[in-house]
Amino acid sequence: MFTKPTTPMKVLHVVGDSRFGGVAWIILGLGRVLQAEGWRVDVLTVDPIFQAEVLRQGLGLVDLDVIRREIRPFWDLGGLIRLRNFLRRANYRIVHTHTSKGGFVGRLAARLASVPVIVHTAHGFAFHEASPRSTRLFYSTLERMASRWCDRIVCVSEFHHRWALELGMCHPSRILAIPNGIADIASQTRIPASETRRLLGAQPSDLLILSTSRLAGDKGLEYLIEAAAMIRPGARAVKVAITGDGPVRPRLEDQAQRLGVTDRVMFLGFRHDIGDLLAACDLVVIPSLREGLSMALLEAMAAGKPIIASAIGSHRELAAQAEMARLVPPANSRALYEAIQKLLGDPALMTRLGATARALFESRYTEGRMLNAYRDLYLELLQGKQPGKLPRAQRPQRVSPSLANQESIYRVYAGEVQPPRQPEGGGL
Repeated sequence: MFTKPTTPMKVLHVVGDSRFGGVAWIILGLGRVLQAEGWRVDVLTVDPIFQAEVLRQGLGLVDLDVIRREIRPFWDLGGLIRLRNFLRRANYRIVHTHTSKGGFVGRLAARLASVPVIVHTAHGFAFHEASPRSTRLFYSTLERMASRWCDRIVCVSEFHHRWALELGMCHPSRILAIPNGIADIASQTRIPASETRRLLGAQPSDLLILSTSRLAGDKGLEYLIEAAAMIRPGARAVKVAITGDGPVRPRLEDQAQRLGVTDRVMFLGFRHDIGDLLAACDLVVIPSLREGLSMALLEAMAAGKPIIASAIGSHRELAAQAEMARLVPPANSRALYEAIQKLLGDPALMTRLGATARALFESRYTEGRMLNAYRDLYLELLQGKQPGKLPRAQRPQRVSPSLANQESIYRVYAGEVQPPRQPEGGGL
């Protein structure tokens, strides 16, 4: 009779001080799957919202302030040493890093600590398609260096996978694409759409536009506000609801005040009811200047909503597969305004775009597909470190997360996991 070992496989996700957003939902989803199969999943984050979600979902929290977004060489060196020392004591089998800064410091610390398996997910790069050549060269050189400290790099879109290879960031065998996926947000509504619209002050006849993102400079929201200012009163009023929080919120609110559109542009702050907001809105606008593969875009697709998005690489990748969005040039408020006007006058087109977006989500961008791909990658890399322990015929199949896979995983690794020691980070 198989007995599960008392010391589970330990995985650490390294994020640092990055704000709660799409990256967090991927980590939480993967943690939920692996934890259900008996793994121990911890998250290193100092963002209060992310920390609360980690604890709410029963994952382990590592509250170490060792990675900050800004570059401060001496402080970063101290953070690197502290993280390396922590990893040497904690005995993780896998360290999975996220974000540009978290990936650079986290991968080096994990390599210096001799962590068996190191994975980095590039949720986009520290530059975008319009960045100066010098910027692209600088950051791609750093990424090329950091690629030597990990076993595999994961890109969240095929576009970024191709771009990384073109920039020579790493050898083709060390990088792959696992496109983002999300849970079916269409099932996450709690109140009727009419009630949500009423709470937002939107009349049944109004065109309600929703934009969800972290309020940061690369999200292009100033262009959406400018587009809203161009809309003249007509038979159908237009209202714009912007959800999320971040460093540029005061500037965006000042812009709305200056342009005189506070009656039609609402700032809703951080929200947990995105499913309700999507159900209530008529149109989703995503004007980002830079994205990996936008979780907000996938949520809009899952909700079956018509979409207007900037024509950046990952958005073009989606739109090339089906007529599911209207793409406009980035940083172009006039183009956004014209696209809104076009859809405002063509209800049939809006219906068609929404239905096509939903169908594309169901076929290629579900959360289950993404999470299974990450789990399979973990097992493949662990097997590579311990040849002979996992015959090919015994590899777990890609199935829905359940405790059914627990036995096959632990049969392979029984006795291979060292007993955990008490770390300094807390919550472990």
